[in-house]
Amino acid sequence: MTSTEQVLQRLSDIPYQKLRDSPTVKYYTDWKRFDEALKLDYTSEYVKEHPGLKFTPNIFFTVDGVEGDIPGLKVVEDGFENVSGLYRLGWDELNKLQAYHRLRNRLIARLELEGGEYTVLSPSPEGYLPTHLVIKALKGENTVNIVDLALGRGLKTLFVEVDVYDNAELDLNYLFLHQRESPVYTELTMNVGEKSKLWFRFLGFGGYMTHVRSHVHPRGRESEGYTLGSLIARGYTKTDVITNVTHHGDYSKSTLSVRGGVLDDGYLVHRGAARILNVSHEAETSVKSYLTIFGERGAAHSIPMLEVDTGIVGGASHSTSVSRLDEYRLFYLRKMGLSLNEIVDMLLRAYVEYSGVAEKFDVDWRRIIKS
Repeated sequence: MTSTEQVLQRLSDIPYQKLRDSPTVKYYTDWKRFDEALKLDYTSEYVKEHPGLKFTPNIFFTVDGVEGDIPGLKVVEDGFENVSGLYRLGWDELNKLQAYHRLRNRLIARLELEGGEYTVLSPSPEGYLPTHLVIKALKGENTVNIVDLALGRGLKTLFVEVDVYDNAELDLNYLFLHQRESPVYTELTMNVGEKSKLWFRFLGFGGYMTHVRSHVHPRGRESEGYTLGSLIARGYTKTDVITNVTHHGDYSKSTLSVRGGVLDDGYLVHRGAARILNVSHEAETSVKSYLTIFGERGAAHSIPMLEVDTGIVGGASHSTSVSRLDEYRLFYLRKMGLSLNEIVDMLLRAYVEYSGVAEKFDVDWRRIIKS
């Protein structure tokens, strides 16, 4: 078995971020916050719940196994290249944390769906926890809820790979709650087949350093892939989220829409990019990103991008806004009889509930923000 020291030695020349990883070259993630955590041993302790969340998992990850006895679930412990696109990439194509995950990950959970709803828990570790989930929505209407906790001093790498087969539908709801001691790296890659539909919704409370990247590929004719996100950056936290979509199929549709709020001295970045390839005709897409800073010390960046490689387009648009809760808006809302606390609460609630994930998990977001 490869030791942690051997892993780090093999990673020494691999950069954290490559040009193709992001629509922007600038490093918005504070990668130094991952450096020390890469030395952590595998965890043996797990926190499975948080008082601000209500959920009952069907599948629960540990370092050495997956707990859950449901139809269509298989645990793969070798031959990962047969089930995972990540493991089929060449070594020179990987960034440092992709390579780190590949070297230290011990198993992949493969979930085949033919209708139904399931909840997956990646618990909070006190050391290092790799989580790797492959979802195959074969037919029918399916829902998968993923709860990602990082509440103590731990490191997580979470990879989710999704295939929505022809004429199938999948609602994928992702909730992450990270605290101020845990760096977390997450990748979600989602492929959508012919006349199929994917709804990817997420609600996130970032931690010490949270890096999340999602990529939706509407590959089939009349495929649809929609991304809706809610983000809250609390004080002393850093969050960098990338949401991408690449159109391959004719008459495919997509939307990337994210709302976020920054509290105290929190730090929040949203990067969203939509690309329509020249093999995709009459595709429609839009990218929207709206972030609000509450207070004077917070920071936020919003970077939407469009890349259209064909002249046969159904529609393409993007919009963005980064603003502070300024005195003009406060004055206007106070004239309506609202106190400052009521104004902040109202706006935060709108951001938290925008994606629909808060309702799914009955999230006590006010308690989470104060924690």
